Amino acid sequence: MGNRSFFNALHDREGDFLLATVLEGPAQGERVLLRNTAPVWPEELPAFWGEHLAALAAVTSSGILKSAGQRIFVERFGAAPQLVVCGGGHVGASVVRLAKLLGLPVTALEDRPEFAEELRQAGADAVLCLPFAEGLAQIPGGQETYFVVVTRAHSCDIACLRSILQKPAAYVGMMGSRKRAALVHTQLAELGLPQERMDALHAPIGLSIGAKTAQEIALSILAEIVSVKNSRQQTEGFSPVLLAALEQQTAPAVLATIVGRHGSTPREEGSKMLVLPDGSAVGSVGGGIMEYRTQQLARELLEPGAAPCRLAAFTTEGASDAAAIAACGGSMEVFLQRLEPEE
Repeated sequence: MGNRSFFNALHDREGDFLLATVLEGPAQGERVLLRNTAPVWPEELPAFWGEHLAALAAVTSSGILKSAGQRIFVERFGAAPQLVVCGGGHVGASVVRLAKLLGLPVTALEDRPEFAEELRQAGADAVLCLPFAEGLAQIPGGQETYFVVVTRAHSCDIACLRSILQKPAAYVGMMGSRKRAALVHTQLAELGLPQERMDALHAPIGLSIGAKTAQEIALSILAEIVSVKNSRQQTEGFSPVLLAALEQQTAPAVLATIVGRHGSTPREEGSKMLVLPDGSAVGSVGGGIMEYRTQQLARELLEPGAAPCRLAAFTTEGASDAAAIAACGGSMEVFLQRLEPEE
């Protein structure tokens, strides 16, 4: 698995991704990444995948696919989620702080330097101190981009939405009363923006929890965004932290992925953990003894002469410590694959 080229393929924010991994047999460990049903990685697609592409293109949810005698784990996911916050007041800064606690990358926009600095202090990964329309022109949007409009004025809201509603987005929300939201809808319609995009606008923004303070409003906004993000039949994909670790990889490491689960388990299919040569890990496949055993297996794959991949089953069957390994009475299959850094 060429991590640099794989990372570059994933870095495109638009489209739905599907990663297919062969679990068993002579082709064990073979992978292909599709975006919007078209192969995008590896650059030179092995002939092996030819007879499976039609079946992969028809996949609508994550899980194990049986195709032409092969057992293949397929996971659908969007590009890494990106939060874009327009507005640097108390609510905007609170949204940034909470989003960072949730592990979301944040780009923030504000046209006033002193409030832009507040967003930097709140922890935004990038801050554009520009007129809103000018700043948004630098943000392409995408299927996993979440826009939060919490500016200081109605005219700023219109400037933001006029740009945002012409971009692909997973979520667009605007703070304001129902009366203000109705006025915004009218003005946007007069500007000729697509009706379906306006209908999808979350205004008033956030879940209805009776929020009063800036922090409570931020909580309602992020709760709504998390609800939208997690409502899809997708795996969690590759988190920004995991992508960063893959991009920076300079030595062999092992990627462990949950490819099957039954009963009650702490993590879902597609959950990942990258085990580094020093024994540290990025991500999690469930914690406890099951994760400890996964790390042991990963270290074995890093030994000289070891096989490049392995499918491990953790079940409640048998009299050994397998019963103790099983999480909460459930069972899991974990696929481990050694990743070599690209030159």
